[in-house]
Amino acid sequence: MNILLVNLTRFGDLLQSQAAITALNAMPDPAAGESRVGLVCLANFAFAAGFLRGLAHTFPLPKDAFLSGWNEQPGQSGARPEAWLESLSALWRWREETWRVFKPDLVCNLTPTVPARLLSRYLAGAAPLGGFGLDEAGFSQEGAWAAFLRGSTRSRFASPFNVIDLFRAVAGSRRGRTGDSVLRPRPEADRAAARRRLESLMAEQYPAAGAARGFVGLQLGASEERRRWPLEYFVRLGQGLWRESRRLPVLLGSGGERELAGRYAALNAQGGDCPQVSLIGATSLEELAGVLECCSLVVSNDTGTLHLAAGLGRPVLGIFLATAQPWDTGPGLEGSLSLEPDLECHPCVFGRECPHGLRCRRAVSPEEVLRRSAEFLNTGSWGAATTDSGAAGHTARAWLTARDAAGLLALRSLSGHGAQPRSLWMMEQRHFLSQFLDRNPGADFQLRPAEGGQEAVAGFAPEQRTRLLAELANLASQLDLLLARGKVLSMRPLPQFREGFLESVCRLARDFESSTFFPALGFLWRTEMQEQGSDLATALRCAGQYSSLINGLRRRFAGVEPV
Repeated sequence: MNILLVNLTRFGDLLQSQAAITALNAMPDPAAGESRVGLVCLANFAFAAGFLRGLAHTFPLPKDAFLSGWNEQPGQSGARPEAWLESLSALWRWREETWRVFKPDLVCNLTPTVPARLLSRYLAGAAPLGGFGLDEAGFSQEGAWAAFLRGSTRSRFASPFNVIDLFRAVAGSRRGRTGDSVLRPRPEADRAAARRRLESLMAEQYPAAGAARGFVGLQLGASEERRRWPLEYFVRLGQGLWRESRRLPVLLGSGGERELAGRYAALNAQGGDCPQVSLIGATSLEELAGVLECCSLVVSNDTGTLHLAAGLGRPVLGIFLATAQPWDTGPGLEGSLSLEPDLECHPCVFGRECPHGLRCRRAVSPEEVLRRSAEFLNTGSWGAATTDSGAAGHTARAWLTARDAAGLLALRSLSGHGAQPRSLWMMEQRHFLSQFLDRNPGADFQLRPAEGGQEAVAGFAPEQRTRLLAELANLASQLDLLLARGKVLSMRPLPQFREGFLESVCRLARDFESSTFFPALGFLWRTEMQEQGSDLATALRCAGQYSSLINGLRRRFAGVEPV
C-alpha cells in the first residue's frame, strides 16, 4: 500500500513528523503487502527528508513555480493571459509524475491550510484522504485529533500533548513507542569529519589551552527575540562549562545569526576569554547534524536545532520562553531536560504584548542551567528530583521527557512543580482529552476513571476547583439547553426553533473559547458541529457526548463519585 504524507511545514515540524512516518509504515495493508510511505514537502525544505527514516520517495513541491502564473494580474504590465493556464498545467504534470512513481492508495495531510487541503485532495484522486481534508463540497473535513491539533495551535498553552504525538494521531496511530521519533543516524564519516573540524579550530584559535574533554553545542538564536535566552547567560554558561569540566562551547546557528557570535566573543573576552568556537552560519544542515552528534550535550532555545539534536539521540537541555512551552514542543527524546520560567504568566498568550517587560527571558538563571548541565556531563543524570519548588538554586520548572502508559510523550517534574495547579490540570486534560478524542462518534461516551481516583483532584487548590466547577456548571447548563432545543427542533422543524438551536451552538463555542480551562475544546466543538450540521440527529448525538464529558468532570471534581 502506497501512503502519501503531505507536510507543507518548516524544518522543525518536518522532523517532528518522524513518529507519524514510523506509524504509517507499520499500518496494516489490506492486500497483505507492506506499506510504503512517500512525502510531499515544500521544495525549500526537501533537504529535511534526508534525516527522516522510512521514506520510500520524496516529492518536493515547487510552490513558487505553480503560483507565479496565478499571481499575474490581468492588465498588469507584462502580464500574459495564458500564465495561469501554464501554472495549472505545471501542477497537473507534477501530479502525473508523482502518480507515475508513487500512485497513492491513501493520502494523509498534516497541514491544515486550505491550499494544503486542496492539494491533498487533488493528489488523492479516488483514494481515501486522511488528516486535514475536504469533502466533496469543499468544506473542511477532519477527525477529532486533527481538529484538536488545529485548535491547540491557536491556543497552544492549553495543549497537554506533544506535537509529535498529535501528528501521529492525525496520521491514524494513537499509541507511541520508544524510538518512534528517532531520525536517521548520520554516517560515521560525517561525525569523524565534524570532530576533526572542531579539534582543528580549537588548536588554531587557542593553541595554549590544551585539548578539550568534549563539546557542548549552544544554539544562541530563536525564531523570535522574546523566545531567546539572553546572550550574556549563554556566555556565563559557556565559561562555566570550560572552567568546571573543560567542555568546549560550540556556537550554533544560521547565517542570519552571525552577529550573535560576534557579541558572544566580545562578552566572553570581558570574562577571561575562555575558549569557544563558532560555527554559526558555517555549516550545512548535514554538517550541523555531524557536529551535533559530536556533542556531549546541546543547550538550545525552542528551535529546529533542538529537535534535530533530540532526533539524533543527543542529550539536550531546552529553554522555553514566552509562548514556547515543553508540554507541546518539548524534545521528543526520553531523558531530555526542559526548563521554563517559574512564573505565573508563563507561557504567555499568542499575539499579545508582554505587560511584564519580558521578564521571563531572565527568569531561567545561568547558574541553574550550568548546575544541571554539569551534573549531567559528570554523572549522566540531571540531578535528583525534589518535591520543593522553592529549593535553593531552582529558578525554573525543570521537566524530564518520559512516556506514559500509552506510549505518549509526557513530562516528569524534577523541581517540585508537578503538584502545582497548572501541572495538575495538564495531567487531568491528558486523562479526559485522550478518551474524548478517541471516542466513537456513533456511540455513547462515558469518561473512564482516572488513575489515582480522587487523589489528583485533592491536589487542586480550593479556588481553582471553585472556578472549574463554575465553568463546568455553566457549560452543562448550556448543553442541556441546546439538547432541549434540539429535541423540539427535531419534532417541529420551524425557523424560530432552528434559530434558537443555532444560537445555543454559537453560545457554547464562545463559552468554551473564553473559558480558563477549556479553550481548545471551543474550536473542536465548532468543527464537529459544522461537519455534522447537515444531520440533526448526528449533531445531537455529538452534543450528548460533550454533555457526558462535562458532567463526568463535574462529578469527578465535586467528589460525588471517583470517575
